[in-house]
Amino acid sequence: MFNYEHCLLTIATMPTPTRTHRKRTRTREHLVAVALALFDQYGYDAVTMEQIAAAADVARGTLYNHFPVKEAVLVQALHVQLASELGPLLQKAMTRRGLLAQLTGVFEASAKWWEAHRDYAAPYIRYRFQTISDGQAGQSDSEMQTLYAQLIERAQAGGEIRDDIAPVLLSGHLHFLYLGAVLRWLENRKVKLTKELAGALAFFMAATMPR
Repeated sequence: MFNYEHCLLTIATMPTPTRTHRKRTRTREHLVAVALALFDQYGYDAVTMEQIAAAADVARGTLYNHFPVKEAVLVQALHVQLASELGPLLQKAMTRRGLLAQLTGVFEASAKWWEAHRDYAAPYIRYRFQTISDGQAGQSDSEMQTLYAQLIERAQAGGEIRDDIAPVLLSGHLHFLYLGAVLRWLENRKVKLTKELAGALAFFMAATMPR
């Protein structure tokens, strides 16, 4: 499970945001909300950066200062939705016992969320891989990999899986298996994401069985 006490302590010791930082955060949140409303109304492909700036009543330069491309706006918008919609489902999954049951819960919750947001999945995934190739850190990716690593470390301590590979490395492998399953789902509408993710998880568990 998430270490909520550690999270609260981290938040409590964080420096107080400056006025400039608060203003930038509010502007960024406004841009994301406006963009997501346009995406939902007109479709992602039909919306331009210029339309987002106009609807948000900001200069184009202001928008580009926050988001270099439209895909970056989408990624941030989906992160906001993921936090509010997927978060409770993930917390429920964390109450399960054992790594397989926990990861199954996480993957099932993720599949349900993506099935409801399929139109956004392709540009989201493309941009995520682009940032990886550019050496940029991905906020959402790092958070999920941190979660995986915590669960894996606990499972290793309990003897559920092999302990000769670092949890961070195993979490990276698991995350790319996850992305591969999502890509296969996007390539073929007849494919069920739940089945693809279940197969990816089965492969991971078989490869990490104690020796």
